This record gives sequence, structure tokens and C-alpha cells, in this order.
Amino acid sequence: MTRQYRDTVRLIVDSFSALTPQQQKAAKFILENPEDVGLNSMRAIAKGAAVKPATVSRLSKTLGFAEYHQFREPFRERLRKIEPKFASRVADVQKRGGDYEALLSELRAQEIGNIQGTLSDQNIPVLMDAAETMHQSRRVYVLGLRGAYGPAFLFYYAYQLFQENCRLIDTRAGIFADQLRGIGETDSLLVISFPPYTQLTIDAVQYADEAGAKIIAITDSVVSPATSAAGHTIITRNHSTSFYHSFTGALAVTEALITLLVTKKGGDAVRIAREAENQLSKISAYW
Repeated sequence: MTRQYRDTVRLIVDSFSALTPQQQKAAKFILENPEDVGLNSMRAIAKGAAVKPATVSRLSKTLGFAEYHQFREPFRERLRKIEPKFASRVADVQKRGGDYEALLSELRAQEIGNIQGTLSDQNIPVLMDAAETMHQSRRVYVLGLRGAYGPAFLFYYAYQLFQENCRLIDTRAGIFADQLRGIGETDSLLVISFPPYTQLTIDAVQYADEAGAKIIAITDSVVSPATSAAGHTIITRNHSTSFYHSFTGALAVTEALITLLVTKKGGDAVRIAREAENQLSKISAYW
């Protein structure tokens, strides 16, 4: 029988004083980051707690769990019960629906703030470093699922117009895992992820990290599970008056990265773009 999350937390607290100093470090991290435990691997939790994976394994056994995955299950169950709260936000927006001008004015202000906050002076060095990492990569993998698919696809579409080493990862035909096959130390993964974080996205980040790939995360917070293995984290504002969070900031980041990358590509970018133009013209892609 699976132990409840609340009981597991109480067990950790009650056992804390009897744990070794290293186990206490791991336990403290787990108590402060329950979402990470539900979303990430034992290796990622150990890294976040600055302890060895064996310490996390021993902690779970000390607490009475035969295996780590049994210890993790209450945290996963907790995440399953946390609803995105879209319905309540829809209701909140509808309550304000009478004053449409004020609603749209607030939305406009928030979207402008999203772009300004995302493309801030603080983020510019991170954007430049991330672009250089992708420029040096053998292959650039791009991942954004559910709502994040839009900015991910835009990046892929624009990038492949002047570069030939990009792969867009998606869930079509059930070959999600197959598309990551072959990723390695000379590759990079651009991942876009916002709450509620998609489990497949976090699994892909962990897989790419274990394969040695360099991770660039576009996300909303430094404690986002997408940042657990990221070498570059681009914090992106996503505030919105509407019921669903905004992707305007994420779109601004993808546009900024494309701009930086095309300048780094040099003359080859012009050649590839010209070839793309000729091909699209021949098949009457545009009206």
C-alpha cells in the first residue's frame, strides 16, 4: 500500500534527528522541494541536495522504503492531485468581463512587461551564452510540449531556414523517446517549459543530461524542474490577465536566440536561406 504524502513528510520530520548529516541535507532538500521529488530522478535530487545518489537511496531505506521509487511515489501522487486551476481562473476573468477596455489595457501592460522583463539587461548575457552553446553544437534539439509547443515550433521553423542541424521533438506517432536517440555530449537541447510542467519534458531533460548534452531552459523560475540540469537558464516572465499564462516572453526569447544565431552562422546562413527560398518558390509555398 502506498504511503500518503502527508504521512511521508511527517515520517521525515520525526526521523530527522536520527539521520546522518548527509541524509539530513538530502531530507531538508526534499522537504523544501517536494515538486522536484515528484518530477525528477534520484540522481537529480542528489545533485540538488549536493549529496551522492547513494545518500538519497540510503535515506529512503532508512525511512522504511525498500526502493527509492516507492519513496518517490507519494510525491508523484501529490502532483497528480494538484490541478492547474484553469477553471477558477476562467471564472475570475469572466467576472471582470464587463469592463473590456480596462481588461485589455491591463493585458497590454502585462504583455509589455513580460517582454521588457524577459529581454532585460540581466538576461542578455545569458541569451548570448546560450546562443554560443547552440552555435557550437553538432545538433540542436528543440522541445516544448502542450502550450509550450508554439514557441518551440517557431524557433525550429526559423532556425531551419538558415541552419541544417536542428531536430524538433514532439509526441506524434508515439516516437517521443526515439527522437532523442543519439543525443550526446556535442549536442544541445533547447527546452521550453512552464507550469503545470509536463512530465515528458522533465524526463527528456534528465535523459539529455545523462547523455551529456548541454541544456538551455526557457522557463518561469529558477526552481522550475526544467532547470535541474540546465547550463543556461533564461527566466521568462509569463504574467497574464487571461486565464492561461502568457507565452509572449518565451516568443521574445526564441526571436532573440534566432537573431543571435543567424549572425554567428555567417555566409552559410545566406546560402541555406537562399536555397530554402528557391525550393519554396518552386513548390508555390506562398501566394
